[in-house]
Amino acid sequence: MKRKPGPCMTEEMLSEYDSIFCANTGCVLHVRPGDENVHGTGNWAQLADGIVVGRRRVDTIMLCDRCAVRVMNGEVTLSRRNAGSAAA
Repeated sequence: MKRKPGPCMTEEMLSEYDSIFCANTGCVLHVRPGDENVHGTGNWAQLADGIVVGRRRVDTIMLCDRCAVRVMNGEVTLSRRNAGSAAA
């Protein structure tokens, strides 16, 4: 049996693999694939202490789970002028 091809990945989906992991410039996970101490790509990161962190979109901004929770709790606000960053 021949396997059916899966859905095509859009340009947006492909570019996320090369994008900043967390858009908050004050976050330790404000890194890109290829940066020092970054190995691989994707939606999960392992910190030096072994903790695994995911990422998700808050509105249109990609944030790690820690920063997303801080935004949801009102501890961090998203800057609309520069949508690529979150400010404390």
